Amino acid sequence: MLFLCLIVICLYFNEITLAAFMPTNTVWGHSAVLSDTKIYFTGGLYPKNPNNFDGVTFSKEFFYLDVSKRFNNGVGELLPWGDLSTVSQILPTHSWSSFLTCGYNNNLILNVGEFGPPGAPNGNSIFVYDIKSQQWSNPMTTNQPQYSIHSGSQTVCDIKTKKMYRFSGLPPPGGPNPPPISNNVDILDTWMLLWQLGNAATAPEGRFDHTGTLLANGYIVYIGGTLGSSGVPVDLSVLPLYSITDDTWTTMNTTGYLPTPRAYNSAVLTEDGRIIVYGGFNGTGAAIDDLVILDTTQPVFTWSRAYVSTASPPSRFYHTATLVGDYMIVAFGRNNIFLPLPQSNEVFILYTGNQFDYQWVNEFIPAPKPNPKHKHPKNKAPN
Repeated sequence: MLFLCLIVICLYFNEITLAAFMPTNTVWGHSAVLSDTKIYFTGGLYPKNPNNFDGVTFSKEFFYLDVSKRFNNGVGELLPWGDLSTVSQILPTHSWSSFLTCGYNNNLILNVGEFGPPGAPNGNSIFVYDIKSQQWSNPMTTNQPQYSIHSGSQTVCDIKTKKMYRFSGLPPPGGPNPPPISNNVDILDTWMLLWQLGNAATAPEGRFDHTGTLLANGYIVYIGGTLGSSGVPVDLSVLPLYSITDDTWTTMNTTGYLPTPRAYNSAVLTEDGRIIVYGGFNGTGAAIDDLVILDTTQPVFTWSRAYVSTASPPSRFYHTATLVGDYMIVAFGRNNIFLPLPQSNEVFILYTGNQFDYQWVNEFIPAPKPNPKHKHPKNKAPN
């Protein structure tokens, strides 16, 4: 009986601990990744001015959202956040970083995009979080690229080979003659911690603040971003594709609805081959056609503008979007360059289970635990 009481008490205090923590800062340019039943967040900028980057503060926060729990994002609701600041002392302040599940035991790999003060601790931009031991490390890598720091460059992982692929991005700032924006594909073997250079002979123009999405056929689809030569958002009618199978580049001339050019957008891939692109900066403000869909199952990739039957939150950029089952979790960011700072702790939930009717909902309902008869359980549809 005493043992049972202790278990109940521990569970009770665990719930209190989760509920007691809540991110309190507006964050731009942070990073997020899903691992098992948690979305991990780190880094970003705390803005001082809603219209520019003057006076921003770099973050090293590290926390998670527990998506094994049901939650509501209504005003005054407590989300199941968890604070990991006690294990993040080794982390530098940073922003515009890439964050993914890769490596040994599916550890989390953080490739810092831009270091905040006081800068890189040892010139190495790779940090590894061991899920089991809950420890960060900063291992040295070999054959490092000329610029290991690439701001605003989303990386992808081939889970079969445990290789991380990074295309382009902003090199380190500073100096009277900043380095040019390269169009290199940098490949990190996360087991051997060895860098190698991909084929750049036919690579597209360098860019930053784009997304990369790995399809089941081995092609990475790059969407959006800002062109290095002109500084304008990338046109989405022609998409560059990189094959991780044979290290070659090709292009896809898309059809259907043509979304407005954008950068700082997010992109997630559904099980049925849809890339859901949300938000982005169109050169003057947040993209108006903020939710567009790329069907990659067709011989010619096809764009469409999503039909949304519910009220939508203000479009945003500098945010993250993470797909959990049939729900896309959008977190933080900036809602428009001309609007006041967004409220802290902003999390929005998009139900994607019906491709003909997307819905912004207030409640996240986790999928039931899988069993041998149902390997891929589905989330419950909203009412």
